[in-house]
Amino acid sequence: MTIIIEPPRNIKDLAAFLEKMNSVSIQHVGYCGEEKEEIYQTLLHEFSDLDLSQSFAVAYEGGSIVGALGLDIDKEDQSAEVWGPFISDEEHDTSIVDKLFENVISNSSIQFTRMDFFLNKENIKGKKFVLKHGGVEIGHHTVLIANRDELAEVDVNEIETYSPLYEKAFSRLHAAEFPSTYYSAQEILRRMNETNQLLIMRNDEEHIKGYVYVEAQPQHHTGSIEYIAVSNQSRKQGVGTKLVKFALAHLFSYDEIKEISLCVGNENESAINLYKAAGFKIEHELIHFKVISQGSIL
Repeated sequence: MTIIIEPPRNIKDLAAFLEKMNSVSIQHVGYCGEEKEEIYQTLLHEFSDLDLSQSFAVAYEGGSIVGALGLDIDKEDQSAEVWGPFISDEEHDTSIVDKLFENVISNSSIQFTRMDFFLNKENIKGKKFVLKHGGVEIGHHTVLIANRDELAEVDVNEIETYSPLYEKAFSRLHAAEFPSTYYSAQEILRRMNETNQLLIMRNDEEHIKGYVYVEAQPQHHTGSIEYIAVSNQSRKQGVGTKLVKFALAHLFSYDEIKEISLCVGNENESAINLYKAAGFKIEHELIHFKVISQGSIL
């Protein structure tokens, strides 16, 4: 049967296909998501600086999806994070993957400077595809998952929601721990609302032991731990573990949120150990590959 490669015909069908593919370790790609509704919402609202018709190529056979590849494009940087390649089974020629790649690059009309792939370490076919196009391995990452049903009792002693009393202490610690980051202390304070919470472990008005900043999106069944920091004087006292557990308790207070996932570079062993101590479990191990513009397709 003839295989046709074109932009997605139906976003919900694409989300269902990606859920099926990404639930298997030998196909798994980091940051793609593993639940249909989460993937669907991302495709609708967050995926790529370009329209989905210019960011995804889908292979159809008899009306069914048999392959897909997407580019989460940053126009300003002329870069993309790659969702895929995904192909449904061994019957389909792996050359479909190359055709998907060529198709989506052509439709995007961008001269890419780089592409990033985050592939499960068991995704051998994906690795072969990346290496074929000049990919270079540049890092390893661990994906950890916490489930609401496994959350242990939370010690709330010394932890409270942010108040202006702690503005100077919080701002000072945030600037010291994250000097170049996407949210400054003032941006975090502006973003705070019912779902986005800054949680403080108090010491006194001049100093805090640590803080954690979380954002919840119950309408999308997701939540995230955006920042966590512990002061130098308070390390190795269990402060970080308490803060993470309290953050999880806040996020899981929304019935819609069943699990929280996060990704940590393998070189950051202290962070991985912290999250494991707070109840997270290792879900996936990813390899980060970079492809730069000297490749044959880019």
